[in-house]
Amino acid sequence: MRRAFSRRPGGIGRRRLTTTALAGTALLLAVTGYVSAGAPAGEGEAAPPTGTVAAATTAAGRSLLHDAEQELQRRCMTAAGFRYWTKPENPLPEARDFPYVVDDAQWAGRYGYGSVLEPRVEALRRQDPNRVYLGGLPLERRHAAVIALNGTTDGPGLRAELPGGAVVGHNGNGCRVTAWRALYGDAAGWYAANTLVGNLGGVRRQRVAAEPEFAAAVRAWSACMREHGFPYRTPREARDAFLGGKSAPDRAREVRVAVREAQCAHDSGLAAVAQRLDHHHDRELRREHRTAVERVERLRAAALPRARAVLGR
Repeated sequence: MRRAFSRRPGGIGRRRLTTTALAGTALLLAVTGYVSAGAPAGEGEAAPPTGTVAAATTAAGRSLLHDAEQELQRRCMTAAGFRYWTKPENPLPEARDFPYVVDDAQWAGRYGYGSVLEPRVEALRRQDPNRVYLGGLPLERRHAAVIALNGTTDGPGLRAELPGGAVVGHNGNGCRVTAWRALYGDAAGWYAANTLVGNLGGVRRQRVAAEPEFAAAVRAWSACMREHGFPYRTPREARDAFLGGKSAPDRAREVRVAVREAQCAHDSGLAAVAQRLDHHHDRELRREHRTAVERVERLRAAALPRARAVLGR
């Protein structure tokens, strides 16, 4: 298990990355990740803060902001002479993330580890109207569409420092930034704070995995699995036996193993330990990065009336 990133700015070295790909032209779905029970799926979306920091927006509010941002991007692309189809926030609701261990036996009984969903993920990717549209454009026109959405490197760009100290960036113009500016007013401040907060989930999971109590719970889970004829050392090892391979997995066995994983997660205490440690490190990280967390929530709260106006709700 990897140690968490250093909290100090120089922990993993400073570097600058610039967004150049046409983000948003394909539905990139992950159905094989691992997240705690009850946690929202998706790395880029920050959950409301806990503890002393009041949540300014609910899940419904964040969905409203997502829809408004997509609509603003669509309008901007149309004004630039291109077509753009808004993307649903959750195009495959059946997909779930279990960052530490599968702990829902009912879901596992239906989907196993999710291999049955992989063809649907691929179909969504192939059929994404933005991807199809771009693929049908002449090369120069396609390049112009990329620039219209993601902007150019001319002028000052947006900058965000991640929890470990790495620096990432985004072009300072284009329809994505135009949408952020219309919703949040301060596009640079939104990008900096939201990018940092959106990356706290990965740091949180690393910290949980580095806890001796978590490691002990995984060993107890493994012993439970062995007792039932499934000699896996970790949940990831069990999952990897059925996902990402070149050949089709044994569907019946996948379901049996996944269901037993969920049962052992509760019998061994791993599910409870993972959830408790996850909540603990979530609170700790949000305290450490309170300025960014509060900024995200303030900007979201202020953006809600604008989002309703955009969508006519």
